[in-house]
Amino acid sequence: MKSVGLVNVAGNIMMIVIKAYLGVVGGSKGLIADAVHSVADLLATFVMIMGMKLSAKTPNERYPDGYGKSEYMVAIVIYLFLLVIGVYIMLDGYQAIVERHFIRPCWFALWGAFFAIAINELMFRQSVCAGKQSNSPSMVAKAWESRSDVYASFAVLIGILGAMMGFSFMDPLAAFIVGVIILRLCVHSIYESVLKLMDQAPEKETLEEIHIALATVPGIREVGRVVGRELGPTLEVTINLGVPAA
Repeated sequence: MKSVGLVNVAGNIMMIVIKAYLGVVGGSKGLIADAVHSVADLLATFVMIMGMKLSAKTPNERYPDGYGKSEYMVAIVIYLFLLVIGVYIMLDGYQAIVERHFIRPCWFALWGAFFAIAINELMFRQSVCAGKQSNSPSMVAKAWESRSDVYASFAVLIGILGAMMGFSFMDPLAAFIVGVIILRLCVHSIYESVLKLMDQAPEKETLEEIHIALATVPGIREVGRVVGRELGPTLEVTINLGVPAA
């Protein structure tokens, strides 16, 4: 699982550099926007790693529940910053369309889009395979969530091709679409982080699985209320149990 994370980090860094460079050289707003999208993915990975490290710190008298929630606070700050960038990309693409300020992309930008699709698809497939081999539903779910990167790069590819064929508005339109994708990602991530800071309960299915598992333990006569909250990667559960009198 660690190797998958390292591959994703390395792949995203490589795509950021290549897409940003070829986007500027090739004159494609869409590819530059897609580079920012990769920045969002990379920062999301760093938030996860940072959260895991902080939450692993030993609880103390000042923080008896540990540092698990620090992951959510870091995520909110980062995604607020990215939200501003996403809005800027949307407005920049919209302004270019309205004012008809079009630049015809060249072949460099086209190859950059092809490269992004190929790398994103490879990272997606590796994450799915690793998730199935390690029996990790969360890794598989994260892999499918990152499939949106492939679709975003494909939209950029169509936009560049359209602009090269004479439909000049399609490249800034692709940038606008990627801006919407970034905006959606940021709003969803901020919303989820706020809910976790407010001690949102874990999925009902998770609590039911805990309830069923406890019911099979010898010596437990009754399983009462089962509630929980997420502290970063850690799940804290409070359980009321009925046991025989001593």
